Amino acid sequence: MKKVKGKKRFFLITCLMLLCAVAGIGGVLAYFTDSEQTNNKLKVAVNDTNIEEVFPDPSFKPGSVVKKEVRVKNNGSDTYVRMQILFSDSDMQQYCTVNWNTTDWELKNDGYYYYKKILPKGSKTTPLFTTVTVSKNAPEDEMKDFDIIVREESLQVGYFKSADEAWSAYKKNK
Repeated sequence: MKKVKGKKRFFLITCLMLLCAVAGIGGVLAYFTDSEQTNNKLKVAVNDTNIEEVFPDPSFKPGSVVKKEVRVKNNGSDTYVRMQILFSDSDMQQYCTVNWNTTDWELKNDGYYYYKKILPKGSKTTPLFTTVTVSKNAPEDEMKDFDIIVREESLQVGYFKSADEAWSAYKKNK
């Protein structure tokens, strides 16, 4: 009987020591563990651009020089800008000579004119063109419904190192 009591006592002491060890390890781990939470407020950049035109006399007549200044205004974050110019009647394009601004704009193979600089917030581009000269040989009856269509696209500068890199990424993810 004494042996049974001794075994029970030994077993009980061993269990108590094991329980204390487990509790001690939990306390030590809790002491060496740290956790923290923070909330970061992120501000999303805004891409807000629009076309501005100076076009006092929208009528095209054979032999006329029509003032038409087309530029882009940036109301949002710094952007890269491109424009596309289309003629409502492709036959009329042969009768028009556009005074392109090749100093600040570059025509690329995709048919877009790319602004060569970053357009900062609150700024405007220089005009892509300022006048359109209509040939004296232009058919007057086709001039009535003729129009020059302007499209504009812009991308936030973001982490891109150049406009080419930004537009390539845009085309890839389109």
